[in-house]
Amino acid sequence: MSFVPENPSSLTNELARERNREAADRTLLAWIRTSLALISFGFGIERLGQAALDLDGKLLGFSVIKTRIAGSTLVALGIAATLAGMWEHRHVLAAIARQDYRYTDRPAIARWMAGTLVVIGVAALATMLIGF
Repeated sequence: MSFVPENPSSLTNELARERNREAADRTLLAWIRTSLALISFGFGIERLGQAALDLDGKLLGFSVIKTRIAGSTLVALGIAATLAGMWEHRHVLAAIARQDYRYTDRPAIARWMAGTLVVIGVAALATMLIGF
């Protein structure tokens, strides 16, 4: 004997909401992965600066100041990405929970993070070329 709901459209709506909740959770996990990569990369860059100092600071174009700034910037961006992902996740879940839930296209936090990374990359490139 199979289960047949009284109102099939309500079951369809609830299943769609569940898929959206699961998608929001996967998106949050992607933000966490990205954040961990940014934080790890930033820490690695900073450690590379310390290694350059141990080599009497003679490692082609590296300085402790540059690597510390670049590393700290990436760590801060990783922390910001985690917070932004948590904020977005909370708002998406709240929207899904409302009875009148409708998909709306809103500004993506990912675009802001990508733009920030482009600015950081351009600043890093300029610093390397100019010789800060």
